[in-house]
Amino acid sequence: MLGLYRQQLDVLNSQLLRLLELRGHVVLSVLELKRRRNLPIHDPSREDAMLSSLCQQSSGPYSARQIELIFSSIFAASRSLAAANLEQPPGAAAAAGE
Repeated sequence: MLGLYRQQLDVLNSQLLRLLELRGHVVLSVLELKRRRNLPIHDPSREDAMLSSLCQQSSGPYSARQIELIFSSIFAASRSLAAANLEQPPGAAAAAGE
């Protein structure tokens, strides 16, 4: 029984990883668009709105605080990805995501 649960967790972890990779590509696309339009790269109010929405959408078993911790970590990793790609010339971030 434990082995079955572990297999399920392994599959879910792989699915989460693929979704995070996809999210990272979208982050790079957003970065490129913001750079071309001279928009601020970081939008804390957008992050707050996303966190609030995610907490409202959650039906458990994670608490709202746990959802905030998980997604705050994802958002921080996305900011780090964007910051690393800011050093590249315009267009390079989108090309890297292709």
